[in-house]
Amino acid sequence: MKSVIFIGFALFFTVSTTWALYFRLEGDRLWLQADNTPLVEILEQFVRTGVEVRVDPRIQSNISGSVRGMALDHALEDLLEPYDYLVTWKILGGPLGSVPKLQEIRLFLPGSETAAKPIPRKSPVFEATRGVLGSAPEFVKDELLVTVRRGTTYNQFKRLLDEIGGMIVDADAATGVYLIRFPPGTNVEALLIQLTPNPLVAHVELNYVTRLPPGEAVGSTELISPPAARRPADGSIPIAVLDSGFDPGASPAGILSAGWDAVDPDRSLSDPGGHGTQMAFLASGLLSPDGFSGQGQILPVVAVRTFDEEGKTSNFAILQAITYAANAGAKVVNMSWGSETDSEFMRRAMQTAARKGLLLVAAAGNSPTGKPVYPAAYPTVIAVGGVTPDGQPWAGSNFGNFVEVSAPALARFPVGHNGPPGAYVGTSISSATVANALAQYLNQHPQATTASAVAALKKSLSPPPSGGYGSGILDSAAWQRFLQP
Repeated sequence: MKSVIFIGFALFFTVSTTWALYFRLEGDRLWLQADNTPLVEILEQFVRTGVEVRVDPRIQSNISGSVRGMALDHALEDLLEPYDYLVTWKILGGPLGSVPKLQEIRLFLPGSETAAKPIPRKSPVFEATRGVLGSAPEFVKDELLVTVRRGTTYNQFKRLLDEIGGMIVDADAATGVYLIRFPPGTNVEALLIQLTPNPLVAHVELNYVTRLPPGEAVGSTELISPPAARRPADGSIPIAVLDSGFDPGASPAGILSAGWDAVDPDRSLSDPGGHGTQMAFLASGLLSPDGFSGQGQILPVVAVRTFDEEGKTSNFAILQAITYAANAGAKVVNMSWGSETDSEFMRRAMQTAARKGLLLVAAAGNSPTGKPVYPAAYPTVIAVGGVTPDGQPWAGSNFGNFVEVSAPALARFPVGHNGPPGAYVGTSISSATVANALAQYLNQHPQATTASAVAALKKSLSPPPSGGYGSGILDSAAWQRFLQP
């Protein structure tokens, strides 16, 4: 094993002597402190910031030394000597202008580029915490979301990041939100308080976590036949499903219009939990809930895997998923999940999406607390409660003034949600049913606005069972009035 001494401009901060390995990559500058650290461990830190790294497995070196804010090109010359390497850059858009972001490092022995193999990414999961006191809403460890005030330059913001030790990992161009990551163990709650009054910062939040509702199977499991293979009509407007993903092998070919993994963009679309595939069946019209006779055309689906394998997502992943859905041509977005944690960034993101013509639909929640659940409770989102097949309130459905419409909450699926195929219940099903109806309407009336589509839906609804379940029920009769006048 070869040992490399890596000496840069200066020793890091005096407190850095407590770090066996310190790593920070901000734009085109590198901070690093290493003490006989294997090179591959340092390269894994690049991977943690979203950089794709390929390395020849024959390369075995240890690194000692430190740099503070060295230009990355110069740092890599020292760090990777005497090996050959290639780097690729990309540009993050946003209010700060062009922010350079390292995209790939390829490291190999001279003349052996093809021997470089990807450093495998750990299966991405959002590391959730409830903060120092353990009482905060769940958020992603070591991360903050930030927007900057108008006129703030990248150089100004870089100086701020240098003061707090943060690094821009990604940006959502649609909302102008930057994802800032810090060294492991950083007290981001304290940083949030510090940054809130900063004159460069417009708004700062924790990167809140939302969880999928647990799978609620009903009764004994039963074998459910897959839906008949029917394809969307040519030119149909797709419906987006932001969920646990999509399993192409579980559905008839042809309904997937576009797909993306917002959790791990380098991975092919899949669905470890099954919930997203269930919702895609309903949103596309391949399946209908129990007691529901409405049947429209089959719609193409834009499936975005927004939740990790443990059923968690982050606010930033949701922002990116919405942006992808809009760019993929969807007009209706189904979000069969929610959280009681309000977020200014999420509120603004829903407003931005609605202004761009997206019709947003979300589940009211599977706990009858009467408390608002987000994103359903945002004014630009249609909140959907759940009823039984005979139109009575489902006992598990949330209710309240924020609920706008209710729909059947029981359906039978050929795939399970963290369990076997069979019957499942939840406002997730209700939300996807309403989202499908609105998408059907927009396909029938391509010149209709989202406001006119919602107005037509509400005019067609059957009377609600009681207060707190919206202006009415989307049952079979309402479906006929809405889509087959």
